Amino acid sequence: MTRSKSKPSSAARPRSSSKWAAETFNTLPRYDAIKTRGESQWHPDAAKHALQFIEGLCRYTEGEWAGQPFKLLPWQRALVGNLYGWLRPDGTRRYRQAHILIPRKAGKTELAAALALYHLLADDEPTPEVVGIARDRKQAKLCLGRASRMADAEPLLRQRTEAYQHRLVAPQSYGAYKVLSADAPSAHGLNVSACIADEIHAMENRRDLWEAVMTSMGARRQPLMVSITTAGVLRESLEHDLFQYALRVCEGTVDNPAFLPCLHFAEAEDPWEDEATWKKANPSLGHTTKVSWYREEAKRAHDQPSYETPFRTYYLCQHVTSADRWIRMSDWDACKQEIDIERLRGLPCYLGIDLAQTTDLSSVAAVWVDGDRLIVRSWNYAPEVGAANRTRRDGVPYVEWSRRGWLTLTEGDTTDYAYITKQVETLARENRVRLIAYDPYNAQNLANDLEGKGLNVVRVPQSFLNLATPTQMWERAVLARKLSHDGNPVLAWAMSNCVVDRDANNNPRPSKKRSVERIDPVVASIIAVAASLHDEQQRSSVYNERGLIWL
Repeated sequence: MTRSKSKPSSAARPRSSSKWAAETFNTLPRYDAIKTRGESQWHPDAAKHALQFIEGLCRYTEGEWAGQPFKLLPWQRALVGNLYGWLRPDGTRRYRQAHILIPRKAGKTELAAALALYHLLADDEPTPEVVGIARDRKQAKLCLGRASRMADAEPLLRQRTEAYQHRLVAPQSYGAYKVLSADAPSAHGLNVSACIADEIHAMENRRDLWEAVMTSMGARRQPLMVSITTAGVLRESLEHDLFQYALRVCEGTVDNPAFLPCLHFAEAEDPWEDEATWKKANPSLGHTTKVSWYREEAKRAHDQPSYETPFRTYYLCQHVTSADRWIRMSDWDACKQEIDIERLRGLPCYLGIDLAQTTDLSSVAAVWVDGDRLIVRSWNYAPEVGAANRTRRDGVPYVEWSRRGWLTLTEGDTTDYAYITKQVETLARENRVRLIAYDPYNAQNLANDLEGKGLNVVRVPQSFLNLATPTQMWERAVLARKLSHDGNPVLAWAMSNCVVDRDANNNPRPSKKRSVERIDPVVASIIAVAASLHDEQQRSSVYNERGLIWL
């Protein structure tokens, strides 16, 4: 299973057939491995060794081909061939690092598992120490689990490995493949020979683990760091930095023959709804993913604006910034209507409270349910001292909003929570408030005061479990023109800032971290919608019996 350790002489090396020539594999997008080779030479036997290990000994573990031999797609063959076929004059691998950007559903985890097995069992590395890293242990174990199943499916690999919960061991070489995660307390003391970093976009800007692994490779003969990921949404992140560096290597502005970029993505100006763009971004399209599925997802992104950014980010690897907002402001503006305050007094009402830090914006929102419609009003508060500074810092007219009555500046240099409590009491007294919801992060004391005055309150932490459904309801109501607001400029500003996070099941929630400016008024409003879902009487009379009607 191992290749000869003697270094093949370039003079004695036989002439490559066209099938195994360097030119055949030199098809990585935007990158020329031959032009950038430096002193390295192409050795087809080295490329064959890795390719034949994967295709001869590894099997698919999931999907319609589960159990069948691993058949590398053209882009995968080009990647593996280049990664292992180029050797330095001393006989070691040319590449020490590879960055692979590829959309979801392109077969990257299966490939990563096969690469991990190769480095554990066939890399001629004494006591190999292969690690898989990711944001958390659950993600890191996905690749390990597939590698273990691949080894178990092939007798030759099975007799050379032993599988445990968090590692795969090769007893004959005293080697191991284990997983680490960005939430681990420490990764020092390692002697890593190869690392597979999976979905580093999810690691955001946490670099401690990455740097610990990189610095642990110094004593190895030919270490390799492989990062394989889809695009992320944060500019300040490890993934984005690696993407930018890889682009510069492709362009030639950075001369690093030891870095292999494999970048499959659509350009920012490419039309994201065109099939040609999908094929450009995902070289596995038509194999691991059906074109019809992409077509359905693109239509969903067209019809549901909040899904456009996830579609473009994860399925086209376009680095969409937070300038691509959750909801189009033209849709939000179309929901502005004259609000009949007196009529609201007879409708069921729900309040949402989002208290920020004591020196920042805090918000209270009211949502009235009128049949299949939502009516929204927003009240916002900030400390009076420093309002001018906040105007300069945030680039928004706090003082002007205060003069026009849209923002309340409370006395002092911190938010006056007692003042907000009285405002909530007034709203509850003047309306049919059935339930008051709050984020317990900063509002627990305020909630205790309200409960002590006989008001019904409920905790709504800002988790996907609590906010996904009300966030979806809010979006659908806006798009269907079933939401009405009074044109409050503070709420409109927050809507223009708002970006949503999504979990593994594509459930959304407002993201304060990703939104570049304040979104507290939006969060308070969605918490108020969550309160309506908590109300047993309201759910019974509207949602369960008839349901909200979205057109």
